Amino acid sequence: MEIIKRNSSGEKVTDIQRRLKLLGYCPDTVEIDGIFGAETENSVRKFQQERGLVVTGVVDQETWQELVDAGYKIGERMLYLKYPPFRGDDVRTLQLWLKTLGFYPYNENGIFCDKTNRALLEFQRNMNIADDGIAGEETVRSLKSLRRIITSKETSNFPLVKNLSKQKKLQDNRVILDYSANIEDMGSAGEYLNEKVYICSSIVNFCRDMLSGKGIETLNSISEDEKQNVFLYDRVEYINKSNADLLVSVDLNYSVDKNANGSSCFYFKGLKSYSIDGYRIASLIQDKIVSDLGILDCRVHGTNHAILKATNLISVLVEPSFISNSGERERLKKSSYQKKISESIVASILEYFTG
Repeated sequence: MEIIKRNSSGEKVTDIQRRLKLLGYCPDTVEIDGIFGAETENSVRKFQQERGLVVTGVVDQETWQELVDAGYKIGERMLYLKYPPFRGDDVRTLQLWLKTLGFYPYNENGIFCDKTNRALLEFQRNMNIADDGIAGEETVRSLKSLRRIITSKETSNFPLVKNLSKQKKLQDNRVILDYSANIEDMGSAGEYLNEKVYICSSIVNFCRDMLSGKGIETLNSISEDEKQNVFLYDRVEYINKSNADLLVSVDLNYSVDKNANGSSCFYFKGLKSYSIDGYRIASLIQDKIVSDLGILDCRVHGTNHAILKATNLISVLVEPSFISNSGERERLKKSSYQKKISESIVASILEYFTG
């Protein structure tokens, strides 16, 4: 989709303003006028902050999808398995409730998939209600009757880690490596598109060579030859079909503050759950990069980014530097520095698999 930002105008901006106002992010004093001004930008920033997205004030593909999803509340429509699938906050709430009750051991990604359908059917059978796979009035009423149990439950580990009792050999693990090569995913950092793609693809390829050298099978979410899976949700679909054990996505941070610097790592964090293994691998990578490169520690964060939320495996997003910082950008352009970042990532992956 077209990126919508400050000074944009038209029907799309009007739609964004209406959605923000309905969700309570736009003050009543702000007029829905189809002009993307300072008030609309601030409202978008507040929305992104609360949804665990990168706070840019720009409506890109991911922010737009979150705006659409946020408009659906549980019980306002019937949910069932179809194609294309239902998606929205109502699906996300349904998944959270089923997960908390032990029926759905996966990320609450807000997409009514086959796993959600199976969990719903199992819940209906356990409650002795019609097992039709439809989250309608009776099913939602049954779930709400268990709200005290649901709200009392603590956070859990998602996604489900298979065969925990069975330690894999190092070479039996499969890693998929990811980066963005599409300006629609980059928001305000679009001015650095070519540099960013070159740097991230180089880091990913160094990682792939090093992991292959250890006998670990690796895949890239983007084909270098045919430039397939360039768009975010195409990459997500490919990743989910990869049957990999771990996803490592590489990106570069951006800030309007040109002095902002340092490294951050991200793992999936949902409404009441988070990925314990995602947090572990993110922490390993963050500590290693900060130590090896001697750069500022911008910490590990739980987020709702689509590359972490919508993928069905243990995932981590690595942002080792700020592309908007001239000093870091110059270092990032050097293959020796890219290789150091890759060495830190790979060493952490190996420690995670063998630990």
